[in-house]
Amino acid sequence: MKRITILFAALLCTAGLFAQSSKLPVVKDIVVIENENTGQAVSVVNIPLDGVNRYFLHVGNMGIGDKIVQVEVDPVYRLYIPLGNNITDAVAAMEELKTLYKEPKGTMREIQGSFKPFFPTEETETVQVYRHQPLLTNQLQFVIERDGYQRVAYLAKSDFNSLLRGLKFHGKLYPSEL
Repeated sequence: MKRITILFAALLCTAGLFAQSSKLPVVKDIVVIENENTGQAVSVVNIPLDGVNRYFLHVGNMGIGDKIVQVEVDPVYRLYIPLGNNITDAVAAMEELKTLYKEPKGTMREIQGSFKPFFPTEETETVQVYRHQPLLTNQLQFVIERDGYQRVAYLAKSDFNSLLRGLKFHGKLYPSEL
């Protein structure tokens, strides 16, 4: 048992060396909000590619099913919404998305998103964003339709506002990224 533990620890220590030599992008979390009730995490991330900072809104893992019943079985694929190449653009994109929370229930907008394993790529697809209001909550519902089923993620207004405030604060800490 001791040898297995030492081998596992050695693999973890050397994993960083292999990651540095690969062409995988580095995903830097700017703001992360984790919901204790659902275990879902949403975030704003920065992925520098070819010397350009790219900011994305990660809306969490998406369930599979229809708009009402969702089963979360896929922890690998994630939906990322591109926000821009600097914090100013990212804040503007978030402010534009925030206006949907004030629209009537069921209002829908189409935006572009990257639904890929682990991190986003340049390939985007159409994501339908609905103003959703179950019971006393105010949410955005992100929907991707594929092969007769829907992939859905939800983002509560309180979590969205926390992400936006955190992104603005990050801009004040790092004015060179504005």
